[in-house]
Amino acid sequence: MIADFSIFIQPPIFGEIFQISIFLTFFFKFLAADRKVGFEKKPDWLNTLLNCEFYGLCVDHQDLKKNEKNVFCVDCCVCFCKHCITSSDHRHHSHLQICRYVYHDVIRLHDLQKHLDCSKIQAYKINGERAIHLNPRPQSKDTKQSKGKYGASCITCGRHIQDQPNQFCSVACKENFSLEASSRQEGLSLSSAESSKDIRTEMSSSLKPSKQLRKRKGTPRRAPFF
Repeated sequence: MIADFSIFIQPPIFGEIFQISIFLTFFFKFLAADRKVGFEKKPDWLNTLLNCEFYGLCVDHQDLKKNEKNVFCVDCCVCFCKHCITSSDHRHHSHLQICRYVYHDVIRLHDLQKHLDCSKIQAYKINGERAIHLNPRPQSKDTKQSKGKYGASCITCGRHIQDQPNQFCSVACKENFSLEASSRQEGLSLSSAESSKDIRTEMSSSLKPSKQLRKRKGTPRRAPFF
């Protein structure tokens, strides 16, 4: 008599399917979390900063010199002149000074780095300090020539960039790109979660034993009376 060892050689199919289901669940969660790295949530005050109109005259200090509104309060999300800092509670808040460079608003790179990631943004040296643009400048007519000359352009608006490692010409371009990228990744995360749920559903349905209905041997007949 030869013993049948096939039952010991066959792998535990149901156990492996359950392990694969758990592995895929954690894999999709890790993939979704890994894709979100590098895209921080946009601060509430940043949108106000990018849409503020600076260098207007301050209404509260019309009689004083240098009363243009070139200071932004991060805590209050308002812009004011330098005289408002000492005459109100803004002196205890975090504020940023806005400068003008070729009729455009710029901000010191050192000051904004304390509140925001400014990497890969084109910086310019103004009065001995490095500064970056808040919003993209208007495109020039010879955009194609300047793009070919420097070999780099902003990945959001297409404006030429002087330094090749940089990818954005302004703070607004980087934030818009980060917002669009994070929204795309959220869509990928949702699709990954849905696919993982479908896989678990299919595996759970395969684990359920199939019910086989027994057919009747024949038509039931009534027993005869004797």
